[in-house]
Amino acid sequence: MRGFRVRSDRRAKVAYDPVKRPPFDPKRAKGSLFEGSLFDPTPASPATPGEGAGSGASRSEPVPARKSDDGARATDARPSAPASAAPAPIPAPTPALEPAPKSAPAAARAAELTVTAFNELVARTLEDHMRGQFRVAGEITNLSRKGHWYFSVKDARAVLSCVMWQSDAARVAFTPKEGDAVVVTGKIGHYAPHGKTQLYATRLEPQGVGALELEFQRLVKELREKGYFADERKKPLPPHPRRVAVVTSRTGAALQDVLKTARERRAGVEFLVVDVRVQGDGAADEVARALRSLDRRALELELDAVIVTRGGGSREDLWAFNERVVADAAFALRVPLVAAIGHEVDTSIIELVADRRASTPTQAVMLLLPDTTALVERTERAARDLRNAARWSLQARRDEVARLERRHAQASPALRVARIRAGVERASGALRDAMGARLRSERAVLDRLAARLASQAPAARAAAARAAVVALGPRLARAVRGRLATQRTTLLHLERRLRSAGPEETLARGYAIVTTAGGGLVRSTDDARVGERVEIVVSDGSIGARVESTQPIDGGEGASISKSREEKSPRGSSSGKSGGQSRS
Repeated sequence: MRGFRVRSDRRAKVAYDPVKRPPFDPKRAKGSLFEGSLFDPTPASPATPGEGAGSGASRSEPVPARKSDDGARATDARPSAPASAAPAPIPAPTPALEPAPKSAPAAARAAELTVTAFNELVARTLEDHMRGQFRVAGEITNLSRKGHWYFSVKDARAVLSCVMWQSDAARVAFTPKEGDAVVVTGKIGHYAPHGKTQLYATRLEPQGVGALELEFQRLVKELREKGYFADERKKPLPPHPRRVAVVTSRTGAALQDVLKTARERRAGVEFLVVDVRVQGDGAADEVARALRSLDRRALELELDAVIVTRGGGSREDLWAFNERVVADAAFALRVPLVAAIGHEVDTSIIELVADRRASTPTQAVMLLLPDTTALVERTERAARDLRNAARWSLQARRDEVARLERRHAQASPALRVARIRAGVERASGALRDAMGARLRSERAVLDRLAARLASQAPAARAAAARAAVVALGPRLARAVRGRLATQRTTLLHLERRLRSAGPEETLARGYAIVTTAGGGLVRSTDDARVGERVEIVVSDGSIGARVESTQPIDGGEGASISKSREEKSPRGSSSGKSGGQSRS
C-alpha cells in the first residue's frame, strides 16, 4: 500500500506497479505530509499474477474476464462462508500425447502444435473423457440475460463459466439473480476460438441464497445491532475541506474521476492518495490498515475528510469492502468518511458505516467540495449583506447620536425657559382663538333672537297682516270671478237641460197639447167626445177646435203605448205623440 500527494488542480501521474507490496508496518512509515510516500515502498518478492475469472460477454460467444480497477484481470473474492453444495467430482482427462523420454533432445520431447490444433485437442479430450451430463452446485455471478444466458457459478475457491442457450433458458421456472445458489446441469465443453472451458447448461435449479449473500446479511444484522449504522453517531462533513485522503487503487478510473471532479469544482484542495488493492485476497486488510493509519495521523496530516472508493463490479469483486475488519476500521475513524463503492445499485457494509454514502466517486467529491461558482455567489451575497448591515448600523448610530444631541440641548435652562415661553405663547394664542370663536357664536345667537323678537312686535304683525291683505285681495277677486264663471256655466247648462225637458221644445218641433173645455188633457180618444169643443196649444199660441170624430189606432198598439206613457207621466204633463195631442 502506497500513498502520494496530489492537488486537485494537477493531474496525478502514476503507473501500475505489478510488484506485490509488503504488509503494512507503521514503523516503516516515513515522511511528513506524505513527502515521497506514506508507506515504505520496498518491494517484497515478486508474486505470481492472479488468474482471471471468465464470464459471458456476447450473444454468440463468451466474453473475456472483466478487468478490475487497477488494470489486472479480476480474481475471485474470498468469501467468508463456503458454497451451499460442493461440485461434482470430475474425472481427470487422459493426455492425448505421450510425453517424450527425458533423454530425448528438447526438440523431440514435445510435438509442436498451433494454438488452434492445441485447443481442438483439448476440446476432443474433454468430449472423449467427460461425456454425459454434470450437475454443478455453486453461486451465480456475472449474470447476463440478453437472449442467451451467460453467467458463472463459483464456490469458495473456483469459478466455472456457463452458457445457457435461449431455448433452454425459456424453460427455467424462476428468474435467477446475482448471489443465488443454484444447481446447473449440462455438458462440459471447450470453446476453441477463445480457449475457454465452460459448462453448456441445459437445466437450472434454485438452491436458496448464496453464501456471500448470507454472509452479507448476517454481518449487516450484527453491525446494526451494535449501532454501526446509527445516524446519531455519524459525523457531519466539513463545509470547506482543505485536505482530503482518498483510499483507492491509484491505477483505477475511480481516482481519475475524483481528481477530475475536484479540479472542476474547487481547485486548490489537496488530495492525499493512499494506494490499496480494491479486490482480491488481502484487499480488505490493506483498506483497514490504511484507514487505521489515517486515523492515527489525522492531526499530523491535517486531514478534513476521507474518501474510500472504487469502480463497479460483481459482489465478489466488491467483497473486500464487506469484511468485518474494514467495518471496524471505518467505525473507529474519527475523521468524516465518505464511501462510494461500485454503482448505485451496489450496497456495501463500509457505505452503511460511513458518515455519508455516495453512488459514484464523482458524487463523493461533490458531497465534500462545494462548487466554486456557488461559493463565489455565496461570498458575494454575504459581502452585500455585510455592506447593507454596516450601512444600516452606521445610520442607526447616527440617529442615536442626533437623538442624544437633542436630549443634551433640551437639558439646558435657557432652552427650558424658551420652551416654556413658547408653550405659554401657544396657549395664549389658543385662548384668544377660543374666546373669539365663543364671542362670534354668542353674537350670532343674539342676532337670531333679536330678529325673532322684532318679528313678534304689534306694528310688525299689523304690517305683516296688511301686507297679507294686500297680497290676498287680487287672489280673492280672481277666486270670486272664477266662482261666478263656474256658477254661470252651471246655470246655463241647467237651463239648457230644463228647456230640453220642457214642452216648449217639444211644441217647437211640431207637437201640440190638446185640452178639453174643462182644461183636462186629452190623452186618449176616450177623453174627447164627438162635438165637444177642445183647445189645441202650439208653440206660438192656441187654436180652438171641435171634435168631429175619433178613430183608435188599429191593433190597439197605440192605445197600449198611450196608456203606458200615461202611467209614466204625471197628470197634466205633456208627452210626445200621446193620445191627447194632435198635429196642428
